[in-house]
This record gives sequence, structure tokens and C-alpha cells, in this order.
Amino acid sequence: KEIEKVFLTALEDIAFSDAALFNPQSNSALSTSGAGDSSTTSEEDKKRLVEEHRRELVIAGANSTLAESSRRLRTAEILRNINVAPFYYSITLLLRWLRKVSAPPLAILTFLKELGRFFGPARKTQTYEEFMENGESMQNGWKRTGEIAAKGKWGRKWAILRRSLEIWAYFSSFYIKEKRMNNMFEKGRWSAEKFSEERSKLGAEVTQNLLKLGPTFIKVGQIFSTRIDIVPKEYIEQLKNLQDKVPPFAGDLAVEIIERELGKPIEELFDTFNRTSLAAASLGQVHVATKGDKTFAVKIQRQYLRELFDVDLGQLRQLAVFADAVDLTAEGGLMDRNTQRDWVSVFEESKRLLYEEIDYKNEVQNAMRFRKNFDTPQWRHIKVPLTYPEFTTDKVMVMEYCPGIKITDREKIIEAGMDPADLATKSAETFLEQLCRHGFFHCDPHPGNVACEKGPNGESRIIFYDFGMMDSFGPTERKGLVDLFFALYYDADVKDACNAMERLGMLKQGVDRVAVEKVGQDFIDRFQDTLKSDGQWDDQLSPEEIKVIRRQRRKDLGE
Repeated sequence: KEIEKVFLTALEDIAFSDAALFNPQSNSALSTSGAGDSSTTSEEDKKRLVEEHRRELVIAGANSTLAESSRRLRTAEILRNINVAPFYYSITLLLRWLRKVSAPPLAILTFLKELGRFFGPARKTQTYEEFMENGESMQNGWKRTGEIAAKGKWGRKWAILRRSLEIWAYFSSFYIKEKRMNNMFEKGRWSAEKFSEERSKLGAEVTQNLLKLGPTFIKVGQIFSTRIDIVPKEYIEQLKNLQDKVPPFAGDLAVEIIERELGKPIEELFDTFNRTSLAAASLGQVHVATKGDKTFAVKIQRQYLRELFDVDLGQLRQLAVFADAVDLTAEGGLMDRNTQRDWVSVFEESKRLLYEEIDYKNEVQNAMRFRKNFDTPQWRHIKVPLTYPEFTTDKVMVMEYCPGIKITDREKIIEAGMDPADLATKSAETFLEQLCRHGFFHCDPHPGNVACEKGPNGESRIIFYDFGMMDSFGPTERKGLVDLFFALYYDADVKDACNAMERLGMLKQGVDRVAVEKVGQDFIDRFQDTLKSDGQWDDQLSPEEIKVIRRQRRKDLGE
């Protein structure tokens, strides 16, 4: 801060001078001292008065200095004010970009560290199964970070420092390798097959690195494993491993947590308790227990999750700020004119949902509400496990045991006598019901959280698990979503689609609708053609095919 002040003070004197907003030499306040005699004003008093005047300076309606303006104002706001004080706001813009690019202060150090690894001898590539054999040592690393963070202010600072180095090392390594691979392919040095093969290898490395980083980043990987719209298919195939193949913690530790949370020995709580976990996920794991004629799935949260979140989410926010700095189309970016998206806002929303997800009492309430929404004859093919609030705390949750077949396991689904097409239709209808009618929806529907079974009447049923990450929206958003679906699927009306997107807050009001509608009509036409011809979607095409199609689209649109 002091070093920054030394440089910025001199810079501000120059920057303010072109707008007649700050001129310490002509400021009348300097002609008088506290005693009213200008001849006796000391140099110290003059400096003090200059600093006071600097603090009182008003630009764009708020006390401002270069440092404050570059932090407070968005890029678009700076550009709008640049005519008022061109030099001042030009320097402000430069400082903003420099601050955003250098937001992660340890990125440079870890970047240099990873350069050695990147250009060094290649390490042996492990399969996911081989890597999982080191699960216990990985979890000890997660636990150690959580324990350090739980020791107080200085422990947390040390944990943040260690995690910063670790996270930015992995991030820098991935960024360099991804850029190198894209350059090799775009320059024609790699074939499409070679490019896809190398991407698969990098996807495996990223997946293993997310495991090393622990629960917070495993959850991030799970979210991206379902985003076929923005993540290359080679990465998706590797990230899928995070959906239900996460290292479990010891059964004895699970029993210890249950006894501490529920206040009774395990023998009093259940007749039997299987210490081998049924499934392990990013935030917890599930064990099977019985009592009388009932079979339960007991969900136990991993230790030190909140402490890990407190440390890791700060690092993720830096990543979001960095992404905004290099993504000029993000909200507030230089090229932002029509969108309502920025990575920091995405981070804030995800952060809220993550903290809600580690509250199992909240999850019980979500499950009960979700079950009630589908408790009608029309939705008898939707199964939601019963929950037991009396056996639930923040970190332990007891529910009905409902085994099923993973929703993406086509072979087993067919073997069980179920029709994949029927399940796909029911799944789509279920999510449309959540979004368009209930306004209360499952935010984490990766294949590890959705299963299926053959019901008592022979009808296929869909089973939902894990209700920690749920969200809702109101009637305005529901109406906008319904209008958007009708505009895209049935009416093929670009004007209605844009109106619906405005209602949803996805498209800013007052934008150049002519340009937006032109591009939107092209999208709707291609979407309708693919639906009618049962053709290939963009994510099913090779990179070379996508390039050819994009060139043709630009030509058709007159770009």
C-alpha cells in the first residue's frame, strides 16, 4: 500500500491537472493556515492540506483517486467518463487492467515454477484407477489444509498462502498447455486426431489435479462435467470420473462423526452399519445401515469442509476476476454491449449454493419440498428417498436406501428391460416441470445424482438423489422461460425469443435488436433444421467441421 501510494500520488497530480479538478499550487486553501497567517504556513501544513483536498476531490459523484476509481468503476463506466478528463481516466483504465491481470499476486511465481515442469521431462501418465490408489494421502492433504485454517487468523493466512501456490500452479500449467495445443492445431502441425488425443491426456491431468485440490474443486469439476455446451468433449469424458469416483474416507472415521453428531453409540442407532462406503462424493460419502425392517442410506460430511471452503473460495474468486480481465466480452468488459454475464457474478451465485449444500438440515427440507411437488399420480414415475429429520444434523443425514442404475448406463438400462428413449422423455419432462411450473429445481443433476429403476408395475422410474444444491425463481422468470422455449421450439420466432431473454435478464434492454435478431434467426434456423433432419449438433462435430461451418455462417451473416 505504501509503495503504491508513492507512485500514485505523483501520477494523480499529473492526471488531475488536465481536468482542472485538482491543482495544489493554486488551491486557495493553501493560502491560509490554521492560524490565518499564510507566511507562517509550514511545509508540513501545506502537505496536509493537499492531502485533505485530495480526499475531498469529487469525480463522477464520489470521492475519488486513481486507485479508488480503478477499483470502483467498471471498464464501461470509465470509458463513458473519458471525455471529462481524458488523461485521468486513461490512466485509471490502465491501472484497472493492470490490477485485474495481476490480481492473483502469486500467479507469476507459480507460472515460473510450472514452466520448469512444463518443459522438463515428461512424467508417466497414470490412469484414473491408478491415481485413485493414492486416495488416502490425498485426503490427508485436504485435512491438513482444513486443520491449519481452523487454528485461527494466522493459521488461515498460512493455509491461504499454501493453497494459492498450489492452485495457481495447476491453473498456470493447464493454461499454458491448452494454449500450446490450440496453436499446434490451428497452425496445421497437428491433425484433428492428434489434437483430440492430446486433449484427452490434458483432461485426465486436470481431473487428477482437481482431486488433489480437494472437495471444493472436485465440485467445480462435477459442474463442468455436465456442461457439454462450453467444455470440449475430451475434457468431459475425463471429468465424468468425478461424478461418483472420489476417494472415500475411513469407515471408522465415519462412525466417529455419526456418534459425535447424533450423540449415541452406533449400536444404539442402527442394528447394522456397513463401514465400507457405498459411494463417495466431493462433499461426503454414503454408508448403508439397517434398523428393523428398514434400510437406510447414511450420508456423512467430510471433515473441515467449511474451513476448506473459506480458504478455497477466495482463490476461486481471484480466478473469476482473472477470467473477467482476459474475457473482454464479460459484463463491464471493453466489448460488453449486449450480455448480462460476468464470471464474478457466476462465482458469487455458486458460492451461495455451495455453503447451502453443506447444511444437511437444509437438504432435508429441500428433499421434502421436492417430493411434495411430484406427489401426484401423473408423476408416479419420480422417486424421491424418504428423509428422517430426527436423525439429521448439519453434518449427518439419514434417508431411505433407494438403489438404482446410473441414468447414463445404457447397457444396464436395456438389460433391466427399460427403454432409454422413454427415460429420456421422462427426464426432460421432469426438468421442464421443475423450471416452468414449480420454479424450484435441482441444480446438480449430474449422472451421479440421478438413477433409474423398474417400478412395481413394470414402469421405469427416475430416482433423484442429493438435494443440497437447489434453487428457485419467481413467476416472471418462469413466464420468460416458457416464452423462450415456445419461441425456439414451436414458433421459431426470433422477436419473441429476444423479448423472453429480456424478461429473463439475459439480454439488456435497449440493445441493437437488429443485429441480435439477425444472429438469433440464424441460430433458430439451424436449430430447427437439426431437429427436423435429426442431424448432428455442434458438439458432435470435429474441430475442422466446426471451422468450416463457422466460416460459412460469418459469410451468410455478412461479417
